[in-house]
Amino acid sequence: MTARARIVIVEDHRLLAETVGLALQVEDHDVAFGDLENELSLIGSVAPDAQTLVLLDLDLGALGDATRLIPTFVQADAAVLMVTGVRERVRLAATLEAGAIGFLAKDAPFDELLDAIKRAALGEPVIDPNVRYQLLAELRDHRSTERKLHAPFESLTNRERQVLAELAAGKSVEGIATEWVVSTATVRTQVRGILTKLDVNTQLAAVAKARAAGVLDDVRN
Repeated sequence: MTARARIVIVEDHRLLAETVGLALQVEDHDVAFGDLENELSLIGSVAPDAQTLVLLDLDLGALGDATRLIPTFVQADAAVLMVTGVRERVRLAATLEAGAIGFLAKDAPFDELLDAIKRAALGEPVIDPNVRYQLLAELRDHRSTERKLHAPFESLTNRERQVLAELAAGKSVEGIATEWVVSTATVRTQVRGILTKLDVNTQLAAVAKARAAGVLDDVRN
């Protein structure tokens, strides 16, 4: 990228966006602000015939996690630099995997923030290759751990998932049977299936394992 690269700021913190934008305009950059009310317009803000750097916030309010937007910007031949308050290494790693060239902390000293953006606009690296490698390795390890945590729950039947959700909500076997108009023996059989498949001995342990794996929202559906 040249010093006259187009810079599109996609940020829901208006004051920060305007402050950064003004500073970049003083440096003679072509600055535009992404329309957060219209996702199609947001993507369209990247001109296909111009060298573009997108400064992208990771959490965009109503638009949610912006990681999913990165590949679309990249496909439009834009470089994407995350400017975010997020500190979770796994989430930051996911942005690199999606195609971002790096990330900057919103609370960094303004001069450092601006300097890094200008370097990115020139096509210079903004993240150490070793840091990138380490983050992506952590992301792979995280996903491997998540798969192992979720694997036992994939063997549950739909009914067992529903029973597990009811147990997590504090209901007893008898209460579930009454609500569903089935026998207590039927629910107990389903509970035994849950305990066996999750390799635990008690209902409390089954619920704790579900919470640790973060699957309770899934089993309620």
